[in-house]
Amino acid sequence: MHDMPSGPLHAGVRPLLARLADGECPPAAARLDRLALQTGRPHLADGRPVSFAPCPADRLDYEMRVATTGCVATRDASWHDTFNACVWLLFPRCKAAMNRRHVVETARTGGAARGRIRDALTQFDEDGMVVLSDDRQLLDALRHHRWREALWERRTAMASASLFVFGHALLEKALAPHRGLCAKVRYAGGDELGMQAERATTRDVDAWLAAQLDAGSWPLAPRDLYPLPVLGLPGMTEDNVHAAYFDDASQFRPLPAHRVQE
Repeated sequence: MHDMPSGPLHAGVRPLLARLADGECPPAAARLDRLALQTGRPHLADGRPVSFAPCPADRLDYEMRVATTGCVATRDASWHDTFNACVWLLFPRCKAAMNRRHVVETARTGGAARGRIRDALTQFDEDGMVVLSDDRQLLDALRHHRWREALWERRTAMASASLFVFGHALLEKALAPHRGLCAKVRYAGGDELGMQAERATTRDVDAWLAAQLDAGSWPLAPRDLYPLPVLGLPGMTEDNVHAAYFDDASQFRPLPAHRVQE
């Protein structure tokens, strides 16, 4: 097995990856499907079980195949697809709701164009993260790109925030994180989930996100997601233990003028 991912962004998937330690990792699709059987197979809203298998020889696109067959196209020995399977196992309700939303939006637009909603869904699916904190000043600083304040001056609060990584592409890129790597984030206080932020579990976040997706209230456009330069997070790089690290405006970019009043 390759070295176990050790970065802070992989904390949520490490217990699942540890269950694959008896073989090659990234594993074959069949091994991921067995993992789903062992841990609890996700189901779609119609009760159809989700499976992980190499892409069949059909003409269905990815989302329609999931919706009509339950099959999540999964390549052998692919970190990208391994992390996608892990996210399905961790956030089954949200992933199923996201698939439903894709299908609904495709039907609404006739498939002629993806539109803002599907673009936002895809961005969150690939690079999404939920950051929960009851520190309102921290969340405000993050939303408004006051990076030095959020990631340096409020570093203790940032280290105490709860991070739930949803994006499977983000998990893959975090294996070898590069300067400028950004997550697409949904910020929230614990009150939005009806609890203290530090008490929220992956299951809580899964249900919360799924409810919004099913209601069609979020996301409505890519602007509903906030960029977060992940190398600024505590533990991501030894370089960010110095205040000057956050002066790099090419990585820690200011808020665009058109969003200043939001």
